[in-house]
Amino acid sequence: MATLADEIANVLRAHGTERIFGIPGGGSSLDIIDAAAKADIPFTLTRTEAAATIMAAVTGELSGAPGAVLVGVGPGASSATNGLAYASLERSPMVLFVDGPASTMHQHFDQQALFKPITRGTARLTPEDGAATLDVLLTKSITAPEGPVMVELTAGDAMTEASPFKPAKPAASATLNDQDIAKAKSMIAGSERPFVIVGLEARKYGDAVRAFADGLGATVMTTYKAGGVYPADGPGFVGTVTGAAGEMPVLEKADLVIGVGFDPIEFIPGKWPGNFPPFLLLGEGSPENPRVPYDLELIGPLDVTLAALQSDITDTGWAAAGLGELKTIIENIYTPESGAFTTAAAIDVLAANLGHGTRVCVDAGAHMFSTIGRWPATRPYGILKSNGLSSMGYALPAAIASALADPETPVIAVTGDGGMSMCVGELATARELGLDVTVVVMNDSALSLIDIKQQRQQRPSLGVRYPAQDFAAIAKAYGWQAVHANGPDELRNALALTGPKLIDVRIDPAGYGDDMTRLRG
Repeated sequence: MATLADEIANVLRAHGTERIFGIPGGGSSLDIIDAAAKADIPFTLTRTEAAATIMAAVTGELSGAPGAVLVGVGPGASSATNGLAYASLERSPMVLFVDGPASTMHQHFDQQALFKPITRGTARLTPEDGAATLDVLLTKSITAPEGPVMVELTAGDAMTEASPFKPAKPAASATLNDQDIAKAKSMIAGSERPFVIVGLEARKYGDAVRAFADGLGATVMTTYKAGGVYPADGPGFVGTVTGAAGEMPVLEKADLVIGVGFDPIEFIPGKWPGNFPPFLLLGEGSPENPRVPYDLELIGPLDVTLAALQSDITDTGWAAAGLGELKTIIENIYTPESGAFTTAAAIDVLAANLGHGTRVCVDAGAHMFSTIGRWPATRPYGILKSNGLSSMGYALPAAIASALADPETPVIAVTGDGGMSMCVGELATARELGLDVTVVVMNDSALSLIDIKQQRQQRPSLGVRYPAQDFAAIAKAYGWQAVHANGPDELRNALALTGPKLIDVRIDPAGYGDDMTRLRG
């Protein structure tokens, strides 16, 4: 007899899901864990539901198959919202399994209503059609614009004999409009200074993106999520783009901007410049966002679109002629003005001592500017960052997911003391899994990004500073090798340690305000 839990495992296996994360409740969670184990889908127990959902979301991004996470009814479900919001804004295919709904008022609320605004779909799975419903939702999860789905089921239904899973027929792929292709080619042919912004949708198409940009002779900037899709050592690479005021002198020199896989959610809030050049948007998920008013949008498989446009393009030569001036503008944003041991100085040490194919997982915070601005990513998914949601407590769970999903790629988590505090228990998770992860904590005992904003508003220093924490000592208590680094030499020596390690880097935060001014004005 195949139960609903068995059929759920069959659906997950058919969609390529290879692991489930989470913290089980006492209901259907246990049945799913057992059924998944029989289908060779292991379960990873985490310390928090928020970290579990981030791990599942990042797994979905890296693998292209739906990540999976399960939580208990009520508080387990509500604790998972952060990771689901991240997955929704940042195109992560994943599924959340929730126990329930609750049969009494104890722990009861409308769980599907909670998740409906931040998912691509929700459902309650029943033995009659639960497998088919899950199949449809997972297909939606991996279809552009990708995102999370949520299902709930009771223990009684999970243990009941269920209708067998029959895969649905795949939907037909979108086709490109010949007239739109012709218009796009005309825009490109009329450009002498084409500028390419590479975004999160392009992460699967590194070779196609590089061939398109280089064939056009375009200058290229990558969003935080797209770091490495066009390599930092590529002939047209200028730097990282966020839509900030400091970057506008670069973009304004173009006569055509081409967004390749770019979602406007990747830019900081603000008004788009009125004197901006025409914008051609090439993507797969048709984002709706008034931040970037594009002139023409082509929606379809991105590799197919790029190939269709590349057939007639010629090298404008702009990247070769004007790259030096443009790179100087961006480099000046991320070059510290003091000789103190800042995040920028620490990242320079990392860049000099680690292979540039290392995957860097970055938390939100003031340290992210220098980290992403100065790290020379050379491969797709070279940088993992919560960008659309900008969640703290992201870097370590993301690094754990990376080490599990892609163990051949070295991974490092760069976080602040605030972000590390939010997920410190996951040090135990990484230790138990035997993962070779390096964690670098930029420790300045403050929520520095908010501190900067507070200072700019000339407010008293309240609510943004922590007592000093010794993260090296905390990590040692979890069984990690851990050291302090108070300068470049100590950091260099710490990086030479083999195996998993945490480096508590004591940095000078004094330059963060200047960093923000150079970037955002």
